[in-house]
Amino acid sequence: MNQVIASSHDIFLGRQPLIDRNQAVVAYELLFRNTSENTSVITSAKAATADVVCKAFAELGLAAALGNQRAFINVDEEFLCDDGIVEFLPKETVLLEVDASTDPSPRLLGRCGELKTSGYEFSVSGIDTLSEPVNQLLKLASFSKLDVGTIATGRSGPIISRLRASPTKLIANRVESVEEKKLCADLGFDIFQGYFFAHPVIVEGRKLNSSYQGMMRLINLINENADLGKIETAFKSEPGLAINLLRLTNSVGAGMHVRITSIRHAITVVGLRQIQRWLTLLLFSQAGSNASLANNPLMQTAALRGCFMELLAYRCFPTKRDLRDQAFITGLMSFMPAALSMSMTDILSQIAVTTEVRLALSRREGELGLLLDLTERYDNEDIDGAATLLKRFSNKITFQTLGLCLSETIAWVQQLGMETE
Repeated sequence: MNQVIASSHDIFLGRQPLIDRNQAVVAYELLFRNTSENTSVITSAKAATADVVCKAFAELGLAAALGNQRAFINVDEEFLCDDGIVEFLPKETVLLEVDASTDPSPRLLGRCGELKTSGYEFSVSGIDTLSEPVNQLLKLASFSKLDVGTIATGRSGPIISRLRASPTKLIANRVESVEEKKLCADLGFDIFQGYFFAHPVIVEGRKLNSSYQGMMRLINLINENADLGKIETAFKSEPGLAINLLRLTNSVGAGMHVRITSIRHAITVVGLRQIQRWLTLLLFSQAGSNASLANNPLMQTAALRGCFMELLAYRCFPTKRDLRDQAFITGLMSFMPAALSMSMTDILSQIAVTTEVRLALSRREGELGLLLDLTERYDNEDIDGAATLLKRFSNKITFQTLGLCLSETIAWVQQLGMETE
């Protein structure tokens, strides 16, 4: 099972705080970044939003991106009106920020009204006039944001007076000096954002490539109302997607109180509709990456480890079906520290696995811990160590058993590679 760990790459996300009058952070704005430089070049607003969403809620994990704060995310009409996509976002965590520098269309206003009715909150930015369409949008919003450059010239005086009489909270944007902060506070602004308080911070992580074909296959299976077992098998053939699916169980409304026992369990917790939205977002953000399992050593390693442990669990504990499912997750996650350049402690803080899986990964304890220890020693060609561990299975399995499991695992992974070509 020894493979070269490769085919992962760095991911970046900008995060800038919004501060109240008491200097307390009340939220973060999440910003598109595609390098470690604190700048960005956006060629598609929809793709940039999809990129931010996928990074924050799956690839980085919500906790790394936000802590316990809410997130302002810039959205445009195309993103909002794409049927069902925005509902991927947890309404308890996200505030949708809409640019009003051009009058919002009837289509956009109608969609914002639908989303507000379903529980989403809005912030309106880019306000330089209070036309009737802008006023309609503001009636749906919880926050209104003005740039300091406009405020300082005095041109926005009438706009500020009308906004203060509205139920929206006022945000002063691009505040870069104590004088600008004082001016905005005197004018009645509640929240401040800008370089005077903090430059955007780059949140970094490691991203596992997911094949375009794999995403399309999963979307098609969901669209066809395929059997849950087929969807589970498809996820197992895409370990990068599988590990991010586990992260989603924390990010999208489930919370840490749900302890995931299998890939199938994760699918049911997140829900097929949410998974479909997430995969569609990935297609937008990746713009069709064609990496496949057939030529991706990192994904091959993950698939090998997960399948090998699942087969080994079946032979060691044939009556314990649940243990086999958890063995696959344990094997999948066991190489994540090297793949993501994260500690296992940090990874487990983002994924709510069962106590058995957690103890296996962190301490090599329990039945899963024993299986993982044996797998790693066998993988590392530690024959003496593996022989010592085999004795603990009361002669249920031998080196021949390990060889059979490996042969079946390799055949399975090779078949997966052929299916995705």
